[in-house]
This record gives sequence, structure tokens and C-alpha cells, in this order.
Amino acid sequence: MKRIYSLLAFILCVSVLSSCDDFMDVHKEYIEDGEIIYAPKPDTISFVAGKERILFHCRTYNAPNVKSVDIYWNDGLDSLIIPVSLGAGYDSLNVVLDNMPEKSYTFNVHTTDHFGHVSLSVTNFGSSYGSSYQSTLNDRRIKAISLLDTGGVIDWYSSMEGLVRNEVRYTRKDGTEALACLPAGEYSVTCPDVQSGSTFEYRSLYIPEEEAIDTFATAWKTYEEAFPLEYKFDRSNWTVLAVSDETASDGGGKDAIMDDKLDTWWHSNYTDEDTPLPHWAVIDMGSPQKMSKIEIYRRSGTTDTKSVEIYVGNSPDADATDWVQVATGTFGNGDSLELPVPASIDTNQGRYMKILLPDSNREPFTNIAEVYIYGK
Repeated sequence: MKRIYSLLAFILCVSVLSSCDDFMDVHKEYIEDGEIIYAPKPDTISFVAGKERILFHCRTYNAPNVKSVDIYWNDGLDSLIIPVSLGAGYDSLNVVLDNMPEKSYTFNVHTTDHFGHVSLSVTNFGSSYGSSYQSTLNDRRIKAISLLDTGGVIDWYSSMEGLVRNEVRYTRKDGTEALACLPAGEYSVTCPDVQSGSTFEYRSLYIPEEEAIDTFATAWKTYEEAFPLEYKFDRSNWTVLAVSDETASDGGGKDAIMDDKLDTWWHSNYTDEDTPLPHWAVIDMGSPQKMSKIEIYRRSGTTDTKSVEIYVGNSPDADATDWVQVATGTFGNGDSLELPVPASIDTNQGRYMKILLPDSNREPFTNIAEVYIYGK
């Protein structure tokens, strides 16, 4: 029995030695010249899109012996060897690859150290853009233009993918040129000190990818309409001080006269006893205003409101005797009434404006949805 055990142990030893020889044969060619040493490979790399160029960003870690960062593309036919002097710990570099025709690229990047050792390769992707991308761009559409005492206002429709901003080139009152910018997420831009009656140019600027280093702009285009000759006063600081009476539950009350909404209105009282004519509203404009016309809207779908008289004065008292009439008119079939102010009338005679409604098409009821004041 002992002879059998000895024989089995001998056979097992021979098998193990034979296996070790086979294992060493597999690795022999890799260790004949000694252990392979690699340079530190890039920690992270990225390629950011541009206009026929690409920004290469590389971050390294603990690579003070690295002498170059080597980039290869187009299956290794094109390359850029970047000499570097990197520090211990984290370090980084940014290099622009110029003259990159418009297309997508696959990049392989490695480092080489001062001893000639090469790192393992890292692969990433990037794109450059040019005339093909440019041809797909459209201008953001303009919704409306208006003129306020604070400047020209341009309203736009919704933004588009890749849009960064819109630019407007316009003329100031003194004849000089100015530029106004509208970020993509906004819908209205003001052109301060714009020349009334003047035209303007506009364009849209895009980036093809997030964080792209270049913007692409559409060609400057002249808008087909000019800014109005008359500007609309900014009423944001104006206040409706008082009205003759109101039914606030119907339309919203006196503040609806200047909320910039035609679907709200001030309506004379009818909840208890019908308040007799005339009806009125007094507005504090903050300071005297040089007016050229007044635009009045009545509640849509009703014809109650008939005649309108506009006064200015230095007192908010509706019964004061020094109110000066500046305009008057009568509604027709529509919901709006435009009241021109004669050039011979000086409207700079008070900070308060009174709207007087002396009659009605359905006495004694009347209403006002909105009032706008214009100047030249």
C-alpha cells in the first residue's frame, strides 16, 4: 500500500511541474525584456464642439514626469503632440484643435513620459460644426412691437432648441446705433431711447451642443414694420384713486381699468340702487404727461358705455373746478374708442386724469375695460 501512495505522489508532482512549464510558456514573450512600465494615463478627457474646431480638455493625476499628451484621430492618420509640464496631484490643460472639418470624430489619447514610456490609451468622441449646421438655423419669430415712453418693446414667440439669445440693432433718438439682447428664456426685450418711426434689424444666435465654444448666428434681417410714431405710456406706477361707484364683483372693480386685461372691467353700481349718471374715475399718473391720444376700451359684448370725456388737473378731487378737458368722443359699434388730443391743448397741466362718462346707451349703466395713453 505504501508503494502505491508513493507512486501516486510521484505522478502528481510530475503533472504540476508540467503545468507550470505550460503557464510560463504563455507569459514568456511578455517578460523576456523585463516588466512593462506605463506612463500615467489621462484621468479624464473631453472634446467640446466648436465652429470647425474642437476644444480638448484633459485632466491628469500625479503625472509630473509626463512630457506630452498625444491625440490621434482619423484612424491615427492625424495627430497632435502637446508638450506639457504637469504637477503632482491633479492638473489640467485645454487646447483648441483648429482646422477640423465639420463631422464627428473618434479620438484616442495617451501620454508619454520623459523616459519614453507610453500610457494606456483613452478614447472619447467630439464633433465640429460648420456650414451644414448653419443652414438649419431659423430666426426666432417676432410676435409684436410697441412703443412705450421707456423705449421700444419687441415681443417674441417661444424659443427654439439650441437658441442662446436674440440681438436687436436699432437707432436711438440721437441717430446713433444701439444693440439690445434677449436671452433665450425670455419673451420681451426693451430698446431704450429708440427713435419712433424707425426700423430695426434682428438675428438669432445658437450653439449646436451644450457648452459649445462657438455660437452660430443667422444673418441680420430688417423687420418689416417700424416702431410706432406714438409711444404708449408705462402705467405700472399709475393708480386708480377713486371711482363714482362700482360693482367690484362684476369684472374686478376700479383697478381693472389699468390691469392690461380686456377681459376684466370696472362697472358702475347696480347691486343696491342704480347710481345715476354721470360716472367717473380719477387716475394718479405720478406727474403731468404730454398726451397725443387716449384709447378707451369698454367691456366686450356690451354697448352700455357711450360718450367719454378726458380731463387733467392738479387735484384728485373729482368735483374740483379746475379740471381741463383734453379730449372727448363717442363709441361706435366696436369695443374701442380712440380720442385724439389736439396739438393746441397743453396736457401738462396736472398729474391727475379724470375719465367722465356723462351718458349711456343703457342708462345709467356704464363700464371701462382699459385705458391707454399715448404721446409723441
